[in-house]
Amino acid sequence: MKGAFVVRLGPGTNPHENHFEGWAEEVDSGKEVRFHSLDELITFFGQHFQMGLATEQRKKNSRNEIQSRDEDL
Repeated sequence: MKGAFVVRLGPGTNPHENHFEGWAEEVDSGKEVRFHSLDELITFFGQHFQMGLATEQRKKNSRNEIQSRDEDL
């Protein structure tokens, strides 16, 4: 499931004070982070989303290269 994350909020989370803490996991890779602020959570999302996009682009380029070789045969 591309771009999917699971977020579990910890007991110290207090939305009224804009404080969030807990754990997040990227579903595809299983990579986890313990976060203590929204900034840390958003950073995790951003990094793993970008890595996912880069992986998809490499796969697409590889498929196009193979298709191009097949057409040349």
